[in-house]
Amino acid sequence: MAGENPRARRYREMEISTATPQQLVVILYDGAIRSLQEAREYLDMGRIEARNRAVNRAMAIISELQASLNFEAGGKLAESLESLYVYMNRRIFAASFGQTGEPLSEVIALLGTLRSAWAEIAQQTQAPAEASASSESRPDLLRTGAAGSCEPKAVNISC
Repeated sequence: MAGENPRARRYREMEISTATPQQLVVILYDGAIRSLQEAREYLDMGRIEARNRAVNRAMAIISELQASLNFEAGGKLAESLESLYVYMNRRIFAASFGQTGEPLSEVIALLGTLRSAWAEIAQQTQAPAEASASSESRPDLLRTGAAGSCEPKAVNISC
């Protein structure tokens, strides 16, 4: 974010560097939602270049969420999320191509639902993690950290 306050940027960097994998997913959902809301506003204002940047940012975030899915551990849920992410990217593309905000609103609503679920997961997994050093209660839907790592520090989005 070009015009972001330096203090806000430092706070955001600290939030990301100390977040659990589940909290990182929530942060990504927040970013995608914010980008799509901006895209919808830019569409209404006729600011095509700004809309394109916001749409591209949202699509990149959704693609990263898709790339972070762990199909071995997540099974059918990971498959369902992948299908939903593909659908979301198609709807965003349709919004850009058709110059209409309705598909963006639809994707914002879908992301909001997923964000709420992941926020609850993050909250539930944070309490047991604070009570014990064990990570056995952590959902393993995401590929995280280095292979063999006991406590992943970030979502692996480079796979």
